[in-house]
Amino acid sequence: MYRKRTDLALETREMQGMAGANDGISVTERREEGILVTAMEIAEKGASLCGKGAGHYITIDVGTAWREDPRAFEATATVISKELAKMLPAGKGCVLAAGLGNEGITPDAVGPLAVKELLVTRHIRQADEGLFQAAGFGELSALSPGVLGQTGIESAEILSAVVKRIRPRCVIAVDALAARRVARLASTVQLSDTGIRPGSGVSNHRAALTQETLGIPVIAMGIPTVVDGGTLARDLLEEVAPQDPRVEEILKDFPAGKGNNLFVSPKDMDALASAAAKLLGTAVNLATHPDLTIEELLAFPRGF
Repeated sequence: MYRKRTDLALETREMQGMAGANDGISVTERREEGILVTAMEIAEKGASLCGKGAGHYITIDVGTAWREDPRAFEATATVISKELAKMLPAGKGCVLAAGLGNEGITPDAVGPLAVKELLVTRHIRQADEGLFQAAGFGELSALSPGVLGQTGIESAEILSAVVKRIRPRCVIAVDALAARRVARLASTVQLSDTGIRPGSGVSNHRAALTQETLGIPVIAMGIPTVVDGGTLARDLLEEVAPQDPRVEEILKDFPAGKGNNLFVSPKDMDALASAAAKLLGTAVNLATHPDLTIEELLAFPRGF
């Protein structure tokens, strides 16, 4: 049987028809500023059933209004930032944001592009503590480690070395994700405290970035930019003929390689990737610089 691929924990639960607490998964929903926020707690039992790490997952259905309306953008970024702030551990040390992915491949560029939106301040604190305090900054550092094919080094290896050197209190790993449904492309944000396994949604598994591998908490933050070709074909066929048993027969060859490595993204993915990066970057800024307003954050030049 063809396996539908997704990075979203909520979609994994939907696909497997898990009922709730008896499966080791509890789900609650609420609305913030009109935006649906779904919280999932996956226990060890649920983790073994759904293939996701045990921990806390937040799915935020951001929709599309934020792409066109500045007020909707601010409200959406604020909702995401509040959920992210809840996951940030207390304590000393900066927050290290890592933009994962390949900026040269548009659907994979969200992480590196998001880093360019960040107001990094660790160097300011080191240079002038008085200015740092007067400005109301939080302490944020960032890097884009590239991908193995560009550097010959795993992202996890680069981040491990940086973590040992600068000793941040946590890592926020920003990455592009794979979704099951087209409707979730660039319209759903997932946060989790379980870390991240780069490339898992597109079967390009890289070394994991987790508390076990880095020694500090790792918060994963992502937005879907691609959908698996086989999943898309299945969903379209099921939509046209939901009760037709031939759907399974038509798709039986997919695991053998026909369409198995095909991933689809919207034709305007370049604009969507830039917009998504700005949204996620702004949310990280708001969460890590809580004393600054969104207007102040957007006014600061980057790289000063």
